[in-house]
Amino acid sequence: MWGKMIISEEYKNLMFYNELPERFRAGDFGLLEEDIATLRGFVDSFYASVEDNGCVTLEDFTEFMDFLAVIRDADSDAVRNIIAEVFMKSAEIRNRLSK
Repeated sequence: MWGKMIISEEYKNLMFYNELPERFRAGDFGLLEEDIATLRGFVDSFYASVEDNGCVTLEDFTEFMDFLAVIRDADSDAVRNIIAEVFMKSAEIRNRLSK
């Protein structure tokens, strides 16, 4: 059995209590440095789980897809940089699989 990814309390607070999805839907893409660090930490946790286990649980996968759905249309350089990191990490894994 593989382990689940770690979802930090900071991430849960940002997404649920600070209502990041609702803010983004309303066009408010302002993020504090700690918000950016929290989102990057979530991405790092997801990919660490992929690397450690060779896969992720369906629950972790859907959580990650929900995350991408929230941030995909954000009009912010900081968020676009996070999205770019996601695609670079996915490409790195894909390239290793094809070898």
